Amino acid sequence: MRFACHIMNFPGNFFHIGNVDVASLKKLVLDLTEQQWNSFSLRQKRYEVHQQTQTVALVYDPDFRHSHPTRLPILQTFESDMRPALAMAADHFEETEAARRLISERGRGFFVRASLVRLKAGCSIGEHQDNNFSLTHSHRLHLPIITNDEVLFAVGSETINMCEGELYEINNRRMHSVRNDGSTDRVHLILDFVLPGEKCCCGAKRHPESLCSPQACLETDIQRIPCTCYPE
Repeated sequence: MRFACHIMNFPGNFFHIGNVDVASLKKLVLDLTEQQWNSFSLRQKRYEVHQQTQTVALVYDPDFRHSHPTRLPILQTFESDMRPALAMAADHFEETEAARRLISERGRGFFVRASLVRLKAGCSIGEHQDNNFSLTHSHRLHLPIITNDEVLFAVGSETINMCEGELYEINNRRMHSVRNDGSTDRVHLILDFVLPGEKCCCGAKRHPESLCSPQACLETDIQRIPCTCYPE
């Protein structure tokens, strides 16, 4: 089953897209130095819930733009080994009839952000929702590269343990959190995929004849008007 054109708040908490061999990515991640893990702190400073994480940004813009993303130099180290996961995700979102119509009108989808995020043993990411325009109009994907059986990822009322190589979309319009109760660190590749012109579920109801924009979707993006399109 596909949920294209119901961005972010799809009818569920997790959607398992498929499995990817991450052995080569894992080797590259294990080769990262502590200096590389500590060189990017914007995400941790901006969001209190992420203070116990460390990030290696691959494709990232501090202004959270929704187009023309910045490919950072370190992406070159990982890009070829990321391709199977990127292809699987793009195929998943672009294979529906609605997606094919959008592609014919506005072009193919793209990854607007990509980061490696480490959550150290015994640390956690507090419960939160994502609430800016780009995050509510892109698909948030998680690919565990290094993990353990005691990493617990909660979305809504559901908690799962994601295994290495399992590619998931998460519904980050619902409250979500992560705990690493294990004795080893957890590293996920986190991706945000954009299909140009695809509306959020609230936008499809509130302004069906016009495209989504930061102005048109402001009230639901910042949770002032809660999105109830797909309640639990």
